[in-house]
Amino acid sequence: MAGSPLVMLRFPRFAGWLLAALVLATVLSGCNIHYPRGQALELENRWEEAAIEYHLAVIEDPDEEEYREALKRAEKMVARENFEIYKRFLAQKQFKKAYRRLLDASRQDPQLEPVKQEMKKWLRVLVAGQIRFEFRSFAANVSLADEIRLMARLNTPNPGDVIEAEINLDTGIFFVEDLLYDRPFQLLTYYSINAVGISLKFGRSRIRRFTSREFRRILNVRTPVVDNVEGSLSIAEANGLIPIAKHRGQIRETFPTGEYWAPRSIPHFSIRMRGQRVEISTADGGSHFTPRFLYLNWKDRRLFVDFGRYKMKLDSNSRKWSIARMPLGKSDYFASFSRNIALRPYFFYREGVFTYAPREN
Repeated sequence: MAGSPLVMLRFPRFAGWLLAALVLATVLSGCNIHYPRGQALELENRWEEAAIEYHLAVIEDPDEEEYREALKRAEKMVARENFEIYKRFLAQKQFKKAYRRLLDASRQDPQLEPVKQEMKKWLRVLVAGQIRFEFRSFAANVSLADEIRLMARLNTPNPGDVIEAEINLDTGIFFVEDLLYDRPFQLLTYYSINAVGISLKFGRSRIRRFTSREFRRILNVRTPVVDNVEGSLSIAEANGLIPIAKHRGQIRETFPTGEYWAPRSIPHFSIRMRGQRVEISTADGGSHFTPRFLYLNWKDRRLFVDFGRYKMKLDSNSRKWSIARMPLGKSDYFASFSRNIALRPYFFYREGVFTYAPREN
């Protein structure tokens, strides 16, 4: 018995003796070894481990009803444990960890009512766009870095929360997924550009003992201040999924394009919501920090925030960067971007498209 699993495993006194007896009987009868292991773990209320063993038992004997029922019983208990962990993460505002636990609980017990209610409060968001500029315009000492990445920092409807998206050097396309919890519908319009810059990673050297990261802002909008909000947005009745690609072919430009704007840090602006239009007004007339469109799939709890296309240039005299919107048309980045299979659930809308536009007096 020196090589037997029974000698190698260690268990608490009662569960250990029970498991040893069950396993021995199982081995002698040629039956599934995972089921008695799950039973012993269940007696100790180690539900997650028990569920794993029951799952293995079902894989080995998928037609055994007793194994399937044991797995369901264990998964329901694990779902309750995950829901308690979810609530702790949520209280700590660790939204990504919280959401993962909630998804696990929803999968393990789809009928658990508190989980079903919480799932209705979450919105999955895809934020994307395109920024074109010449990389050779950057400072020469950037080349000393071991890793260089172009980054877009974006403000979200969660106060003080900033998310980052890497800008592809070849295409200029950036995207990042975000999560919103229990945010009022009108606040979904509050996504905006915080900064565009270069993320640099420096490795060990005689000067630096450890690797370090540095973010150099070339465009610094920070968090724009909303001075006034009026009106409301209307959600259209859902009539099935509509491909976003269908809408892209019908777009009429509502923003002045081709005009460069050098933003002041923390610009002030006002919003007027009219049906499915989000009208933006700023003192200097520049509003390039806002998205172009919001595509809403409320039933499936998804939102696509589209910033459209931009170009950036460096003024040779002031050495300051400015940004301009580019028209969509045939050069729209969405055609190639929508080929990303992993993001496909975001490329449809149900309840409408909300368009940003300069405010009409």
